[in-house]
Amino acid sequence: MEKSSGEKESICEGEESKVKDKTLYGNVFHRNVCWQRSYQRPEGEELIIALYGSLRNGLYNSRRFDLQNRSEFLGTTTVKGYALYSLGPYPGIYPSEGSCVIAEVRRFSGKQQLEIAKSIDYMELFGGYHREYVDLEIGDQKFRGFIYVYDEKPESERIEHGDWARYLKEKEQYE
Repeated sequence: MEKSSGEKESICEGEESKVKDKTLYGNVFHRNVCWQRSYQRPEGEELIIALYGSLRNGLYNSRRFDLQNRSEFLGTTTVKGYALYSLGPYPGIYPSEGSCVIAEVRRFSGKQQLEIAKSIDYMELFGGYHREYVDLEIGDQKFRGFIYVYDEKPESERIEHGDWARYLKEKEQYE
């Protein structure tokens, strides 16, 4: 079919490809924007990260990165305003009023520890997560750190108690 200007017009083909492109590029664009926004380097010589999933002590990624020996454990805390979801072998969190997540707080300082934090950052940011800065309390100590938040609200099982290690124990999958 030709338009009056002589251009060829495709009835369904063009619309279909636009929808496909919009969906594909929409997701890629969203993830890239989240990555760029969260990949601003924090100032200072240390990073404080709240870890709630497979990076918690004794779990797979914690052992893989040897976090027990390559970061400083500051304690465990409750991070309010997020809900925990099972994404299969690992969890994701997403903002949610009235919910909370149990997280380990770790400090990374010095060149070698910051290299480990950079590797974790790479894994998380390219895995569909972005950073959000949060206020953390452990006893009477207060810290400003970040937590990795899933880019999109998961459509999977929500873990009401917010504790990934407890969830794995209940499912008898604790590593």
